[in-house]
Formats: sequence, structure tokens, C-alpha cells
Amino acid sequence: MRLYSFIGLLIFSWHLIISPSWSAAEPKKVTRSSIDPQAAEILKQMCNYLEGLRQFSFQADNTEDVLLTSGQRIQYGKSVTVYVRRPNRIRADSVGDKNDGQFFYDGKTITLMDRRKNFYTSIDAPPEINAALDHAIHAFNLRAPLADLIHTKGYEYLTDEVLSGHYEGLHKVQGILCHHLAFRQKDVDWQLWIENSHTPLPRKFIITDKKAHGLQFTALLSKWNTSAALEDSLFTFVPPEKAEKIGMLPAVAPAPSMKKPKK
Repeated sequence: MRLYSFIGLLIFSWHLIISPSWSAAEPKKVTRSSIDPQAAEILKQMCNYLEGLRQFSFQADNTEDVLLTSGQRIQYGKSVTVYVRRPNRIRADSVGDKNDGQFFYDGKTITLMDRRKNFYTSIDAPPEINAALDHAIHAFNLRAPLADLIHTKGYEYLTDEVLSGHYEGLHKVQGILCHHLAFRQKDVDWQLWIENSHTPLPRKFIITDKKAHGLQFTALLSKWNTSAALEDSLFTFVPPEKAEKIGMLPAVAPAPSMKKPKK
């Protein structure tokens, strides 16, 4: 699983909806018997449904724990609005406690905009969403906890390196009845709430880092529009007045990840 701070797909901005950084390598095959059949089936339904959406948008309200040098745990928040048009368009606008940013992918170029500092940087990108997301995460050292929701191999990536998974029952998220799933990996535990309806949309994510004093990333997903009509202009970056273009610094260290990158 490569979730954790797109889609934070999932997500976006200088932190990118949507998590741990992910690798461009193919995921290993998980031992299916380690996942409860009911949990596996519900997760597959969600992934298949999202993969079939050609255009959609949603909002992710994220919170993330940070551990200060004093040992005190602090929580910061960010709201991210994500727009996706397959096969080659993504946009994300984020407003947060620490930064405000934008992410644009137009099928040729990826641009990151820091709206508080009024500067931006751009790189060439592959002509397809899956490869573009991998490229952005590696090039910018971004963390993308929700990117698996956009990737067309979502189920394979979500279950990569999962040690166990089980079904917790029907629980409500913001008044919506959801299937509550819980999974374990070596270094992280994660939970996912999936809407109990003919539109099995993800409604909540929680990722717990077991190696970092139990710090958590939480995303509440709302305002889904699965019949959006998204024009090209929405994904076209236009520099704001007096915005400064900066060169991209090389990635010097991997972003925090829920799993080790494959070599």
C-alpha cells in the first residue's frame, strides 16, 4: 500500500488528496488468505467502481499528526479538492494550516504552485495518469496517501504487503452508513470506510504509523461528483500575476512511506 500523506491523489500540493510515497515497481502479490473474503470483496468493489469513473471530483479534509522535538504531538489540517478526468488530467487545490497549494497535470506537464509564496515549478510528465503520478512522487518527493484511489491498479497497490485484513461491520461516517475495513502491514495499520450502496465510494481513511509513536493521517472524503463535466481549462495552469517560476530541486531524500521502495 502506498497511501499516506492524490489523489493526499490523495492527496495534493507540496504534500500532494492523497500518504506514503509509492514506487513505480509492480506490487507483490499478497497472500489472499490473509485478508477476510468479505473485506477483500468490498475493497475490490470500491476499486472497480472508481476505476470505471471517467470524470469525477471530491473533497478530502485531512488531518496529520506531527511529533515535536519536545515529544508533544501536534495535529495540522488541510482541505483538498481533487478533479480527475481520465486518461490524462488531474487537478488539486489545497488550503491548509501550514501551506496552500495547487497541483496541475494536463497530460504533458505537472505543475506545483505555492499560493502563499507565489512561486511554482513544472516538469514534463508521461501522457497517462498512472505513470504521471509515479513520476510526480519520485520527482518532487511528494507523499500521496490517496493516490491509490485514482490509480487503475488500486486494489493491487492497496493490498501490497498487507499482512491481514478484516471486516469490522457497518458504521456511519458523517451520517453515511459504511463498511468499515481494517488492514495491517509491517509498519502501518490502516482503516477504510466504504459507502454501503450501489456507489461504493471511500468516505474515510485512517493510517497509523506504528514506527512513529502511532502518529496518524486521517482523511474524510466528501462532496463526490461522479458525473462531472470537466473542461480542459480546469486543468490548464495559468501563472498568477507576479508569480515566480523556480527550478526543481533534485530529490535528496525519500518522503515518509508506508513501505520501502522497491529497487
